Amino acid sequence: MTERGTTEKRRRIQYADHLRLRLTLRKIPEQLPRKIYQRAKERFFDTVTHHRVAVARAHYAGKIREMAVSFEDNGETVTLITIHPLKEQQKTNRINARKWVPYEKKET
Repeated sequence: MTERGTTEKRRRIQYADHLRLRLTLRKIPEQLPRKIYQRAKERFFDTVTHHRVAVARAHYAGKIREMAVSFEDNGETVTLITIHPLKEQQKTNRINARKWVPYEKKET
């Protein structure tokens, strides 16, 4: 993993190598995953991957659309793992199938 230093209430945010690859392949601006993670009003636990997922609306590919960022949080460091745009019903389908379970963001 490559480190991307900053703090969010004492937590360093780093980008996984996989996320960096996705940014390049999908032509996503480098700061977008961090922005989505920080301003997400919806957060989920993915019962298949056991990662957390932050969802927020963002400008991508000429449209405003929902984007999902998967991440791990060990209490000191947040590792952003991957990012992708959500299709229209994708979030709803994952919630209904219990793949994504809503959870509250813990304040530190």
